[in-house]
Amino acid sequence: MKETMMAFIGHYGYAAVFISMMLGIIGLPLPVEFVMLFAGSIVAATQLHMTGLIAAAWLGAIAGMSVNYGLGRTVGIASIGKVTKYIHLDENKLTQLAVRFQKSGPALIVIGYFVAGLRHAVPFIAGASGMPYKKFIVYAWSGGLLWISAFALFGQKFGRHWHSLIKWLHHPVAVLAIVIVLCLALLLKKKIFSSLSHASGVK
Repeated sequence: MKETMMAFIGHYGYAAVFISMMLGIIGLPLPVEFVMLFAGSIVAATQLHMTGLIAAAWLGAIAGMSVNYGLGRTVGIASIGKVTKYIHLDENKLTQLAVRFQKSGPALIVIGYFVAGLRHAVPFIAGASGMPYKKFIVYAWSGGLLWISAFALFGQKFGRHWHSLIKWLHHPVAVLAIVIVLCLALLLKKKIFSSLSHASGVK
């Protein structure tokens, strides 16, 4: 996957970054974080510039978030629940979360970028809950810029040493560290969903 993404971005440049980020946010199984890491790593070897990469990825993320928001407004909770039930968010939970979303929504929009699953569900819930688009897009803009900048700048900084990093990641200590980080991320995701459910009155 990484070789394909690298070739895609290297050949089509900013357009590839935009499309990849948009489709990844909409829900296609694309490693959107790695898209920016890989994009940042080839800046020195191409005519691309980091500012342009961040802008293209940001616009792609905003486009994807807007599409999901629009689907939430038009499709509704029942249809969304058929998809999000696989991440432990069935229709009943989504209904109560939509009510709660009016208060906690802004924070969720920003945090959601950094949590797989939540990233895709949040704009759906925002649309289904009736959050005004003007309010939604302000937090989608700021959260997206923060998320993309962090990964893009990391990729730029370590891009020259990418092959060394890949070799290091195969070291047992690195593998253990990655497993621990993934476990912590899953616990955080579970805690967020659990807290929201309790706050919304879900038993």
